Amino acid sequence: MLDSRNGFWKQIGMIIIGTTISLTFTLIASRMTENHQRAKDRRLSAMMVMSNIESFARTMDARAERMAGNDSIAVWLLNKSVDELDRMPEAELRALIGRGYAVQFLSHDRSAENIFSNNIETWKNMGNVQFIDCVGQCFSAMNSVEEYWNKFVNEVDEAVQDIKFNPEKYEGGTIAAKMIRSERVRGILSNIHSRRIWLTYVAATMRYHNRHNMEAIGITEEEVMDFTDNREKGAENVNEAPRFQDFTLEDIKPDNIPSMRKYDEMIK
Repeated sequence: MLDSRNGFWKQIGMIIIGTTISLTFTLIASRMTENHQRAKDRRLSAMMVMSNIESFARTMDARAERMAGNDSIAVWLLNKSVDELDRMPEAELRALIGRGYAVQFLSHDRSAENIFSNNIETWKNMGNVQFIDCVGQCFSAMNSVEEYWNKFVNEVDEAVQDIKFNPEKYEGGTIAAKMIRSERVRGILSNIHSRRIWLTYVAATMRYHNRHNMEAIGITEEEVMDFTDNREKGAENVNEAPRFQDFTLEDIKPDNIPSMRKYDEMIK
């Protein structure tokens, strides 16, 4: 009888030990899987962050390249005498000046910055302070660049609009003539070349800091470039974008608007 009881409790003990071991292994495996997934998520977030910075640098390079035409036109205009330019047709000269100072607002994608900011505690828990600092400096610089560039665009617009709406303040018989004589407009044209240089400098600086990000997180530059290339390819739209000129509506005839007929009767 005693041996039977001992055997029973021995079996119970073995079951408990087996269950405990099984649960322990399950918990360990679950924890390992969870940690592995977290590591993958952190790596993906880091990759998106650095890819975003690289995309910003590419935007700066592309904008500088597009401004090559502005640069050439600005140099040509500034090296011609006002008397020579006065001999050009008004429409031609005005269009040429407009192409010289034409600059667009800058707006960069902040989605990766938001992902990083929203997970800042996760990065802090990793203890990778260097990566946090480097990325934070990059995003701060990107926002400053955007603000600085858009301030310049606003200055260009203000200078041109002032001539258009207050022509009496400026010398010259036409708007184009007034523009080419305006010190503000000539100053803008003379700055186009240095703005191009500044854009390429910003691109190089962002990549310089981004390489520090890569070193800090242990991701290679090649990986970031491939990831960025793939993101840009995925964003490309194979369908042709709609053009405004393709959309037309029949002109409205003022004497044939049903909702306005009672008012037509009032003024007959």
